[in-house]
Amino acid sequence: MQDNYDNHPLDLSYLTEMVGHNPEFMIEVFDMFIEQTPFYMAELENALSAENWDGVGDCAHKIKPTFSYIGRSDIKEFVQTIEHNARNKLSLEQIPTDINRLSEMLDRVYVQIDEMKKSISPEN
Repeated sequence: MQDNYDNHPLDLSYLTEMVGHNPEFMIEVFDMFIEQTPFYMAELENALSAENWDGVGDCAHKIKPTFSYIGRSDIKEFVQTIEHNARNKLSLEQIPTDINRLSEMLDRVYVQIDEMKKSISPEN
């Protein structure tokens, strides 16, 4: 299943609603996302390699809301599916593929965030 996750733009309406149009704070949120997600993904991959489905569900649950902050509710929904399947022991054979796909999505999101940071940076 190849969706258009790679081309989905960041939607900053949620973040703007939370912090107002404050470029410095938005950049802090982006930096925190970039800093934290590799830890979440490592935790997710460790739980997966141990076939700890409850752990996979817990990790997916933890990472899921971070996608709201950066305006990628499409990925949040994708992570919700991983969480649901892991917690309910459904389509377990699909979960490794989905986690790998999530990792690929994150690579694209990091590029989008970098571009967004440049465009909203007060130095511009």
